[in-house]
Amino acid sequence: MDFGVLGRLSVSRDGEAIELTSAKQRTLLAVLLAGANRPVPPDRLADAAWGEAPPTPATLRWHVHHLRQALGGDRVTREPGGYLLIVRDGELDAARFEELCARAAGSGPAEVARLLSEAMGLWRGPAYADLPGDALTEEVARLEELRLLAAEQRAEAMLALDRADELTADLAALVAAHPLRERLRELLMRALRLAGRRADALRVHQEGRDVLVAELGIEPGRRLRELHEEILREEDPVPAVRPAQLPPDVYAFTGRAAELDAMDGDAPLVVISGAGGVGKTGLAVHWAHRAAHRYPDGQLYVDLRGQSDPLDPADVLERFSHALGVTRPPSGLDERSALFRSLVRDRRMLILLDNASGAAQVRPLLPGTARCRVVVTGRRRFDGLVAGEGAKPVQLGVLPQGEAAALVARIASREPSAERPLSRVAELCDGLPLALRIAGARLATRPGWTAEYLAGRLEEERRRLDELRAGDLDVRAGFELGYRHLPAPERTLFERLGLLDLPGGFAPWIVAALMDVQVEQAGDLLERLADAQLVQPLGADPSGQERYRFHDLIRLFARERATAAMDAPARAAVLGRAFETFLALADEAYSRDYLDGFIPFHGDAPRRRAEPEAVARMLGDPLAWLEAERRTLTGLVARAAELGMTTHCWDLALSGVRLYEISGYLDDWRATTLLALRACRTKSDRRGENAMLVSLGALETIERRYDQARPLLTEALPGLSGHTRILALVNLASVERRTGRAAESLALYDEALALVRESGDAPALALTLCFLSGAYEDLGRYEAAEDLLAGVPALGIGRVEIEVAIRLAKIALRRGDHARAYELFSAVVDKAGGWRDRVNVAMGKEGVGKALAGLGRRREAVEVLTEAIRLSAAVGENARALEIRNFLDALAGDRARG
Repeated sequence: MDFGVLGRLSVSRDGEAIELTSAKQRTLLAVLLAGANRPVPPDRLADAAWGEAPPTPATLRWHVHHLRQALGGDRVTREPGGYLLIVRDGELDAARFEELCARAAGSGPAEVARLLSEAMGLWRGPAYADLPGDALTEEVARLEELRLLAAEQRAEAMLALDRADELTADLAALVAAHPLRERLRELLMRALRLAGRRADALRVHQEGRDVLVAELGIEPGRRLRELHEEILREEDPVPAVRPAQLPPDVYAFTGRAAELDAMDGDAPLVVISGAGGVGKTGLAVHWAHRAAHRYPDGQLYVDLRGQSDPLDPADVLERFSHALGVTRPPSGLDERSALFRSLVRDRRMLILLDNASGAAQVRPLLPGTARCRVVVTGRRRFDGLVAGEGAKPVQLGVLPQGEAAALVARIASREPSAERPLSRVAELCDGLPLALRIAGARLATRPGWTAEYLAGRLEEERRRLDELRAGDLDVRAGFELGYRHLPAPERTLFERLGLLDLPGGFAPWIVAALMDVQVEQAGDLLERLADAQLVQPLGADPSGQERYRFHDLIRLFARERATAAMDAPARAAVLGRAFETFLALADEAYSRDYLDGFIPFHGDAPRRRAEPEAVARMLGDPLAWLEAERRTLTGLVARAAELGMTTHCWDLALSGVRLYEISGYLDDWRATTLLALRACRTKSDRRGENAMLVSLGALETIERRYDQARPLLTEALPGLSGHTRILALVNLASVERRTGRAAESLALYDEALALVRESGDAPALALTLCFLSGAYEDLGRYEAAEDLLAGVPALGIGRVEIEVAIRLAKIALRRGDHARAYELFSAVVDKAGGWRDRVNVAMGKEGVGKALAGLGRRREAVEVLTEAIRLSAAVGENARALEIRNFLDALAGDRARG
């Protein structure tokens, strides 16, 4: 059902009009509609329909009854407070009108114009136009005032959109109906003026003044008077003016083919964003010179100074107006913006807005016509212009290595192939065009310098930014501008990130630790730094975390700011939170899937727990998180070592061991352990030193360097207790086994087993039994080994299950039960693959291949063993790879002899 009150009262159902012939019933309906969905007292209805001759209650009920019948039995109900008319959403035109007006509030000009045009289209005449008497005088006046306000707001929006021609007739009619409403008269004058009808605008002012003086005895208000004076001062534009304001083209412009192609498209608005010094202005100016012939009516250019002292858009519009021949533009921003759009509406012009601070500074400068092309540059990402104005974004990064070296060579006037160190110079400049140009200029102005010499000067990180300065070009100064304009929290984060050196980037959890905030808030801070182009988004890592990184030169600048902003104790406190958060997350990751056989083997460094919800999100796949943070761990160990925080340092080094072991990251294992070992020895941290000796001994054992492993483990053993001693004993026993001394290993295993039983650690007990079974296997005591394995507790732990399967499979292989060995090793491959345990996948493949050879399936065996060689080498198991290759050679010899 539809009800109409914005004009003659009307009612319809499914498009068919419902005629109410009784004037009293029409009045009753009008009053009920004015109070729709609210009870209306009977006295109010009686006063409206009968005036001073009120009806009896029965008469009122009779008329309401017939109204109810006309509308449908469920529409008018009797409530305790009176009669209520049910009106559903969208049925009453006045309610739709008010809803559209509310939606328009706070919207942009285009949306305001659309919504209010729709709202004004609902009006068919004065509200309740055919209602007799004055029953709804207040409601009629309210709706009329809302209509006039909507008309004024719509006119403002359409003037901002340069659609003055569409307004003049409607505004003229409203002014004629409301001659004393100065705001309507002002809008009509502005519309006429922008439509080129200055004389008509002045006439409207004079008519308004006459009316105000005659009827009220007053002069027009300030706004009307100022507008009148502005129109009198204006001069006609000179359309023949053709500005050509582009700066000179960029010398030795290099690369950027993809970006230039993207800008050659047909998007009327292109926004180029990127870090300071990345070449945004250079790209825009170079492209503008290439494309200038496509814009015969001229080019406008302005440096908006977004990173220093941003220009007021009104001042920019004054410049543009002068360039287009208007010497005395109006004073207000809206008026200047509308005039500018009028001036360029029929022109094909190129407008370059360089170094913008953001969308708000740019919007008043947009021409509003697709005939013109606008290119905006700035450090912000201009999300608002992309979303609201459909801008095409061009995100500018550093130059690729080849193009970077070529740019240095061109600036330095040297052949790229003449000096290979040019590539190193380009690398040390991080591919940043400003830095590359400075480096090239230093070579060009110092003939005695070679590229190798300059590269040597740039190698020293503490001096690199000092070297990248030439005249008024200064990489550090460019970064300083962006840093200086950061709000306090982002500036603090930028400084604290400078304390880290994380080549793999950083995720929100470490920012939360640095800032001592929650992870979600840390993500927001990172996004704001990314928007300021001071960190680079890398997207989601395999664990689902968003990652970010510094460009290398920005990293050096951040380190400088960190040193200047914080003393040594403050820096240690901030980094301590990062170390302790990583340790807590690593502990949780290992405990979730029990990837480590000896969970208590860690140090006494404190743990800082992140909020549980964030931990659950991060560690949904614990191993994926550890993989994603592998390079983070390397950086944290190095920073802890530099600061002499040895308790944190060796604890961090231990936290990566199990990941390194199952994934074959043996170089990482060695590097972090040696760093921590040196730090512990420097600080005389004997407990940490012993722990690192055990870890290093375990690594040497895995790499089958038994002569190196034995002294490391033997040196540490006297000072060890608890799980650290267990691990040392198990590894020392393994050394004895693998050097042909299986019998001697039994005493070491027995001591380890006693300590494990004493500790009550069921997973450690399970693994120690597996290791001891290996000694019995080496001694040929297969039944004893199988008995031990049968006693391994069923814990549902992947690592334990894999270890048991490996031991049983090896026993089967030694017994010559190749079918069972094949079955068990195949299960190892499947289970280890599911755990992403690359080391045991390689071991399982080796076993499958040897079992196949024993079954006489030599072709398959060769194929599987060849893959095992590749997998073993990939995880650093070179000794295993050589052993498998020797087995293949022997297999080939047997076949040849056969």
